[in-house]
Amino acid sequence: MLDIRKLIMLRAVAAEGSIAAAGRALRYTRSAVSQQLTALENEAGTALINRAGNRVTLTPAGRNLVDHAERILAELRAAEATLADDAAGITGLLRVGVPFREGPRIMSRALTEVRRRFPEMEIKLAATTDEAGADAVRRDQLDMVIVSRYGAAHPRTTPGLREWVLGHDPLRLCVPADHPLAGAPSCTMAQLWNEAWVLCPDSTLGQLTMSLCITAGFEPRAAATVNDIGTAIGLVGIGWGITIAPELTPAGTEAKLARIPIDGVDTVRHNVVIVRDGEHLSPRIAAAIAAVRAVSAEPPATTIGVPRLRP
Repeated sequence: MLDIRKLIMLRAVAAEGSIAAAGRALRYTRSAVSQQLTALENEAGTALINRAGNRVTLTPAGRNLVDHAERILAELRAAEATLADDAAGITGLLRVGVPFREGPRIMSRALTEVRRRFPEMEIKLAATTDEAGADAVRRDQLDMVIVSRYGAAHPRTTPGLREWVLGHDPLRLCVPADHPLAGAPSCTMAQLWNEAWVLCPDSTLGQLTMSLCITAGFEPRAAATVNDIGTAIGLVGIGWGITIAPELTPAGTEAKLARIPIDGVDTVRHNVVIVRDGEHLSPRIAAAIAAVRAVSAEPPATTIGVPRLRP
């Protein structure tokens, strides 16, 4: 019978791309991981990885085994969850990843509700991004993330993960309060060809914005490039330029801007909560998911005076 600990090492190598990196992630030496992988290959009777310098890749058999390992680990986590005793109340540490400066207001409301329901639970907030959040959960760096996704609303079936869509909001053009378009009921992308833009080129939203501009026949003129949409909105509020952002993205208390519908742009931002498959059955994680989903089902709060999450 294959050893689950060796399967975990193979899975880590697949995720990290090297034996040394897998060792650091699992807190083993490189040689210990290498020896265990060799033993696993002997047990399996076939090669599982291709070694090429410092990088390794999985063979077809190795990839197949990692897929099985994901399902096995999910079942083990589910089994452990059924043994958990919640008679004494919901306690323990919950590591939650959120994009602090760009997340929808549902994040602060949801986490406040978790704290209200379970005052004995310790919540540790960590900054993450929409692009990196799911992988951080898969690697057990976080227990839960609340991230944004653009496009399809249906939850993805990612091996080893479970997710739920909490809500959505449309994309809007954000302009300074004194901009000529500030009072317009809507605008077109073609109208924006000569504007100064505040862009987040490394994010999914930033790449989507670039695509919308190019499709409209122009390349946006960058007044500034930043790392998150919260900073971009702040710069818009002081007149630095314009940007595109989800309607419910928080603005700073000093930011004065207008949010305008864009004709022909029907892409929406979906708010998604993600946890490890199997762990969603544990009392601690299940309670947090229930609280987050309960808040998402409520009518949205007024947009005035809602605090922005900070680390």
